[in-house]
Amino acid sequence: MTLHPEAALAQSKMTPRTDLPPALTERLVKEKQAREACKKLICDAARLKQAEGDPITCKVLKTWPAQDLKNKILKDKLEWKFGHAQCEAEIKLDRSLVAKVMSEPKLEIKVGKHRVSCNLEQEDGKETHKINFTIDPVVTFENGKATKAALNWGEVDGTTLAKTALWSATAVDNTFNVLQGIVVGQINEFFGTECDEVSK
Repeated sequence: MTLHPEAALAQSKMTPRTDLPPALTERLVKEKQAREACKKLICDAARLKQAEGDPITCKVLKTWPAQDLKNKILKDKLEWKFGHAQCEAEIKLDRSLVAKVMSEPKLEIKVGKHRVSCNLEQEDGKETHKINFTIDPVVTFENGKATKAALNWGEVDGTTLAKTALWSATAVDNTFNVLQGIVVGQINEFFGTECDEVSK
């Protein structure tokens, strides 16, 4: 059974996007709903300081619409030559470190190496390029807010076109950390408004 986009949006507390095709909107809603349980584990560990227990592990799937990548994420920092990007990663976070995010005056977290797999669509949507890479993020928090972040990209592999494009971008970011502001903003939004959502 297919969930109608408007009904799914109501269930997920997500504001409808009128700037995207209905099929893409529905995909984003379903992915968001699938991430809710993982998000709640992370938010509870941070806000309730739940340090005890096994590491937080979950599989995360997220599609980044092409227009968001170009206009909101990368802006003028890196060129994006593809359409939408759908990425999946197995997340594993040390619960005791997450629990310190909101309480420590200053904290540097080494998240650990994570492998990410993405399907990059051509702008016309007729072809998809696969790409795999690792990130080994290091994030600095001060008074519950991320202030610095480095993704530390590595081990890029995939189709020739995607690998060539991403290799250039990751090399630039590893050298100049051009995406730091974007990553910091995304982290603070997660622990702010997104955690507020799952706490309601």
